[in-house]
Amino acid sequence: MILSAMAALVIGIIYYNYNRNLRIFTYYIAFSLAQDIAGYYASAPFGPARNFQLVVFHVTTIAFMLFEFTVCNLYILGYVGSRPGRRFIRVSGLLFLGFLIFSATRNLSHFNESDYAVPECVLLTISSLIFFYELFLTMNLRPLKDQPAFWAVTGILFVNACDIPLLLTIRFMRSYYDEVFSLNYILYTILFVLLIRAFLCPPEKDGRTIYLT
Repeated sequence: MILSAMAALVIGIIYYNYNRNLRIFTYYIAFSLAQDIAGYYASAPFGPARNFQLVVFHVTTIAFMLFEFTVCNLYILGYVGSRPGRRFIRVSGLLFLGFLIFSATRNLSHFNESDYAVPECVLLTISSLIFFYELFLTMNLRPLKDQPAFWAVTGILFVNACDIPLLLTIRFMRSYYDEVFSLNYILYTILFVLLIRAFLCPPEKDGRTIYLT
């Protein structure tokens, strides 16, 4: 996962001015790598500083989740044209922000990542499905393989849809928790590969989509 993230970051930097709508994903990938570093820091045996390590990891995880949701939500919003779809995406953003703030006020020492991630995955999955529903109602002369939004949202949908059953069942795995959670790394590896494919698409132009009514 880290190797694919580093490759995606390099490609994102190289093509930073190529597809302007994808710029935010370059920062997202960089934040993801920083979160991985925080995870290694939290697992390091520093003795008395253990509680501080956990707090740092939990705070960075919550911040990353908020940034991840915001990036994906706003990106999808830019490609949804229907009023109900746009309204849902905006409301889901407010709901997740409120949920995250409320949950973050609780004791960070009892942090459970799945409690935060499941609502994020559900909301982003629905938003991604709205995007694909409208994709079939639009007229676009460019093939799907040349549309960066198709690849990026496919990655978002794949990660979040697959993460829902994983996160809901992982707490019942007990001694196999780490092995099962490693599947999440595979999902993010696929996301970074799809983002690389999106970066390599021809640049978009204004007025790229005509909605059929």
